[in-house]
Amino acid sequence: MAKIGEVVGSAAAIAKGMSITLKELFQPTITEAYPDGPARIEARFRGSHILQRDENGLEKCVACFLCAAACPANCIYIEAAENTAEERYSGSERYAKVYNIDYNRCIFCGYCVEACPTDAITHGHGFESASYNTSTLVMRKEQMLAPMPGSKIGPPVAAPRLPEGGGRPSQSNAPPAGAEPILPTGTHK
Repeated sequence: MAKIGEVVGSAAAIAKGMSITLKELFQPTITEAYPDGPARIEARFRGSHILQRDENGLEKCVACFLCAAACPANCIYIEAAENTAEERYSGSERYAKVYNIDYNRCIFCGYCVEACPTDAITHGHGFESASYNTSTLVMRKEQMLAPMPGSKIGPPVAAPRLPEGGGRPSQSNAPPAGAEPILPTGTHK
């Protein structure tokens, strides 16, 4: 008798599953028109990063390295430099001379955005960053900077790519070509 109960129970489960399938079969199909039409993106979507500017047009990034420290994928590379009276890039003493994000490694977790004390880095809505060449997925500061306030250009939707042969893919997040190596804390040249 136990075998008959198992067969009946299995048949009931299959019938229930097929009823759901048949019900969905006759529902209207909902499709996106995405390459032909605009993509629908949710408000909390984490897309390509944007480096924000303040109301004066200066960069908000103060090169504190908190975003790089919070990144679990170790894909953010920063080189800091001092602001001078002649050349002012940010509102503080330092600015990010080099700010690279390696999208080969980025997992879009948002930890860098949460760690930033000045709200300098945010996620935009750009999602078209696929490439056959991994060196084009290393985004530089110039590619991620938001446009100047008051300009008629909107925020970047998709991060532009480096020219062919530009950038340098890495497994160890090495600095870009020509950059000086970062020395461990407490060491001097």
